[in-house]
This record gives sequence, C-alpha cells and structure tokens, in this order.
Amino acid sequence: MIVGGKEKDHDLASCWRKAIAAVLLSTGFLCVLLDSSAVLAQGDMHSMTKHGGLHVSTMPANNEVIAMAPQKIILDFDSEVRLVKLALKEKTQGEILINFRFDPTSGRHYTQSLPPLLAADYYKVEWAALDASGKLARGSFYFSFGDNAKPPSSYMGEMDHQMQIISPDYRLL
Repeated sequence: MIVGGKEKDHDLASCWRKAIAAVLLSTGFLCVLLDSSAVLAQGDMHSMTKHGGLHVSTMPANNEVIAMAPQKIILDFDSEVRLVKLALKEKTQGEILINFRFDPTSGRHYTQSLPPLLAADYYKVEWAALDASGKLARGSFYFSFGDNAKPPSSYMGEMDHQMQIISPDYRLL
C-alpha cells in the first residue's frame, strides 16, 4: 500500500507539472500574440513603437488619412540601423517603384521620395532594418489620402496580414 501511495503522489505531481507547463505555455503564447500586434501598428512622428528592440516613428503615421498624396515617406529610429528594405504597395497596382536603394551606412533618419500616387483605398509601406548587432527587425504601416478617404483600418478584412504561428513545445508537458 505504501508503494501505491507513492505512485499516486507521483501521478498527482506529474499532473500538476503538466498543468503548470500548459498554463506557462499558454501565457507565453498570449504574450507573443499581444506583442506581435506592434508589428502592424507604428505610431505617428510624435510616438514610437517597438519592433524587435527598435523604436520607430513614421510619417505618414499608421492608419493616417491625409489630405493629399504624400511626397515622401519618413522613418525615424531610436538608434542607428541599416535600412535594408523599403517598399510601397497598393492592392490593385502591387508594388510601386519608389527607387529605394540599400545604403550600407547606418543612420537613424530615413527619407524616401515618392512618385505621384494614384487614388486608392490605402497604401502599405513595408520596411526592414538591421540593428547594430545585425538583428533584423521588420514592420509595416498603412495610410490613405484624399477627400473621400477612409482610415486603412476600415479595410482590415482585405489587408494581407502575416500571422505568426507558434507551435507549442510538447517536451515541456
């Protein structure tokens, strides 16, 4: 009977370990999901959003509706980075040629001139940068312009969001 009692205690402890591991795994997954929303939402030039350790502010701001087509895009980082990608996209036109050229020198402030933009529901800007340690951070933001323009978020169902899927590590259970 004593052996059986130890076995029951061991089974109970094993169940508790599995339950605690599941709670920790679920909490970690929830934290990652909440943090990943930052990738889709940069702030305006007066606020900053974190992207993999980098803080960036943009102009136009994410989800901003402006009166006229912007003539340039501005990205301001809180530390030196090498901007490796800057792309402008529109759902019917696809990628729009903006003549971005990679420059291996580091900087904090990046300005890219834009060609004349046609009326559209919204535009998407995608960027990627390497920090001082060589770590890649990526982000995107949306804007629209014109008299009858609506905030890009009103088209959220149509936008091509990249979802991060994380598989649980069953070895922890």
